[in-house]
Amino acid sequence: MGALDAISTQAREVLLEALMSVAWADRTLADEERKAAQAAAMGLGLVLPGDKDLTSPDRKPVPPEDLDTAALNTRDRELIFLCAAWMAFADEVEDPAETQVLERLQAAFELTDTRTAWLKERAGELRKAQAPDASWWRAFNSLVVEAARALTEEGKA
Repeated sequence: MGALDAISTQAREVLLEALMSVAWADRTLADEERKAAQAAAMGLGLVLPGDKDLTSPDRKPVPPEDLDTAALNTRDRELIFLCAAWMAFADEVEDPAETQVLERLQAAFELTDTRTAWLKERAGELRKAQAPDASWWRAFNSLVVEAARALTEEGKA
C-alpha cells in the first residue's frame, strides 16, 4: 500500500495545504521542509517532479480555517493532522509559529486535546524512525502508510 491508497482523494489537497501551512509557519522554509513538501506533493499525485511553485516564496498556504474539511471523515482529519505534526518535526525543531498552526488545524478538524496529543506523539515517533539516508519521497510515503496503519490499529483497540 502506498500513500495514494492510504488517504482519500478528497483529503489529498487538504493534506498538502496543511503541510504547507506548517512548513511556512515561521516564514522560512528549511531545506528539510522544502524536500518534505515536494515529496508530499509528488506522493499525493498533486505536482509533477521538478515543479518549483510549491516552494516559491510567493506561495501563500491556505489558512487552516479556510480548508475545505466538509467531505473529510474523522480518519482523514486525524491522518492530515498527524502528517502536519510530522512536518513540524521535519527540521527537528517545532517552532512556536508551527505550534500555532497545529492548534489552528486542531480547531478546524475539531480534534480534542487528548487526541491531538496522541497524534503528535505518533508523528514524533514516525519522524524519529525515519531512516536518515531515506529519500524524502520514501519517508513521506512511509509516513502516510504507517500513520494510516496506526490509526486503524488504534481504532480496533
